[in-house]
Amino acid sequence: MGELRLNLNGVFYSAKKNEYTSAQMECIENAVVKFDKIGHSPLMMLGKIQSGKTKSFIGVISLAFDNGFDLAVVLTKNSNALSKQTTARMNDEFKTFVEDDSLNIYDIMRIPENLSRYELNQKMILVVKKQHKNLPKLMKLIEEYSLEENKKCLIIDDEADFTSIGFSKNKETEQFNLKKIASQINDLRLKLECKFIQVTATPYSLYLQPEEIHLNNNITIKPIRPSHTVLVPSGDAYIGGEYYFDDDKNPLKDHLFYEVDTSELEIIKSSDRRRLKEEEALKSNKIIGLRSAIINFITGGCIRIIQNGGQTGGRKNKFSFIIHTEIQTNSHKRQADLIYELIKQIEEEIWQETDFINSLIEESYNQLKESVISYGFEIPSLTEIKETFYKAVKEEWISRIVVNSENDIETLLDSDGQLKLRTPLTIFVGGQILDRGVTISNLIGFYYGRRPKSMQQDTVLQHSRMFGYRSLYDLAVTRFYTTNDLYSRMYKINEFDTRLRDDFESGKLEDGIIFISRDEKGKIIPCSPSKILITNTKVIKPGERILPVGFSTKSNTMIKRIIHEIDKTILENNSGQLRGEFKISKDDAIKIINCIYDSLILENEHTVTRESFTSLLKYLSNQTVNVVSRADRRIRKHRKSRYYSDRPDNGDMDLIPAKRLAIDEPSLILLKQKGLKEDGWNNAEFWWPVLVVPENVKTSVFATEFQDIS
Repeated sequence: MGELRLNLNGVFYSAKKNEYTSAQMECIENAVVKFDKIGHSPLMMLGKIQSGKTKSFIGVISLAFDNGFDLAVVLTKNSNALSKQTTARMNDEFKTFVEDDSLNIYDIMRIPENLSRYELNQKMILVVKKQHKNLPKLMKLIEEYSLEENKKCLIIDDEADFTSIGFSKNKETEQFNLKKIASQINDLRLKLECKFIQVTATPYSLYLQPEEIHLNNNITIKPIRPSHTVLVPSGDAYIGGEYYFDDDKNPLKDHLFYEVDTSELEIIKSSDRRRLKEEEALKSNKIIGLRSAIINFITGGCIRIIQNGGQTGGRKNKFSFIIHTEIQTNSHKRQADLIYELIKQIEEEIWQETDFINSLIEESYNQLKESVISYGFEIPSLTEIKETFYKAVKEEWISRIVVNSENDIETLLDSDGQLKLRTPLTIFVGGQILDRGVTISNLIGFYYGRRPKSMQQDTVLQHSRMFGYRSLYDLAVTRFYTTNDLYSRMYKINEFDTRLRDDFESGKLEDGIIFISRDEKGKIIPCSPSKILITNTKVIKPGERILPVGFSTKSNTMIKRIIHEIDKTILENNSGQLRGEFKISKDDAIKIINCIYDSLILENEHTVTRESFTSLLKYLSNQTVNVVSRADRRIRKHRKSRYYSDRPDNGDMDLIPAKRLAIDEPSLILLKQKGLKEDGWNNAEFWWPVLVVPENVKTSVFATEFQDIS
């Protein structure tokens, strides 16, 4: 276990051990062992979205109490409901110790006055909301009872990347200062001699901090960048980004994605009757995505209720759906009103038993039937589903609830701190308050449309409420509704998150990560991590494939000459053959890539651009590039899910030889496609390039753009 010898048989940890798996106990014990190594720097406990991080840090508090610690401060998100939820959870987890007077647990805003020496001699857990009135009250308590002298302290910063860091610039002096909450947490760490643990699933803003921070005002800043990382394990039933975005790990993922037109998000954003009259909501094709989402949600819920025996009642027969597209409360009202209209119009159609509503139910049933069977489960008959669907609407199984800052969210939570499902089918409409810390059980539908100009990695991952512990039966009827563009961004963000997490797990990143970027002349340069804008990044690791995805070609007339030039360069370097494996100079490789991009029209703004592709080629190649060239290929422009095809290369025939050649120099797979109209193309032959990163390259993060965020 390292240099520090832990007491693993103390009263606190012994009482909790049987609640943890061996992997969770290893994580907990590893974290406390590292207290001896981190000094004043933070220790990162890195988990996944909704994977059980709280349970793990409760174990750390237990083990710390058995090894000399007396005080645990838990910093929570700025939410009264979540603060109360955390306090209630602590009281429940440590109930025996509270009852026998060996531990006191308080919300800092509800702590009794005039604590006695008897009470102060007990262990103590303080739950403190990251809010400007809570933290000063904690500081006052520390001073009043000299806790900094009498207590050995552990600080747990839950959702540590949220409000715990941040800098503002004084326009007059141009000096940087810590923002208010970050400054108060820094003051707390300066006041208490403590061990500081950061708990989060989205650590990038923390990892990207410099090791030492020096501001222009001579204030001592405690280290923010973690010096060590402990990975929090997730259970076998956990469903994360890999399930939604990784073909290799989940070949069934295409069933999950349903494309929504971008214009639909604008229509459901505002009450503009010129765009959509609410009384036409059910039959209008302008919001076909939202209509399909509601119909599929009801159908999917009916399938699950029938699979569970056909009777409503109990948690297992209550299902949820989220609409998260805007942060403005007026948009939430608009969407709630639209859903009300849709349900009302569905009800009118059902009472009349129209062919139209029956056709919608049948269409939804056939879509969901395909995925249920693919998952290996039995599907109820269409007749059973129609009967249950009719019953669900007539008996008002469907409720809609707005969740935003105007609500008293406490009234919306159940005793476990999850959003309360009041009816068998509950639709939640909301914004930011639906992220971090809020759990929604039995989620089978997620309609997502948040579109900030620059999507931050941490923020988008926290929006992903469809992650968590999910039943496979539920996943078989689950659908994720978003635009092609947003899906592409989330795909990329998941790729980035997964690659770096895998490398932390395997110990490859003990020396840190190389950050590289392009300067204004397109030259690849090493870059300070504090200058990376995370949404413009790409992981570069051995064997990584880099290719444009989401494009069409120019007309055959326009690109015939360009294709001839590419063919000519290949023939000259490969003994007159288009097919083969050979080497070319870096300059010839860049010439080919420039020609290829001259023939394409990029439709996906977040794909690999010409500049990125050629810059990476320059960075990865010393002098030459390996080429694997193939011809007469045929691929559809879109996959079944309507997402752009992204695997033009064959694993055995193309990728394996390309990886075999890519040792010190990169490989370039060049695939000549027929580009047939019936496959969605423009009846023009074109070349599709795939860059394969060489084996002997250190894992890096490439930024196509960067800005100073220090």
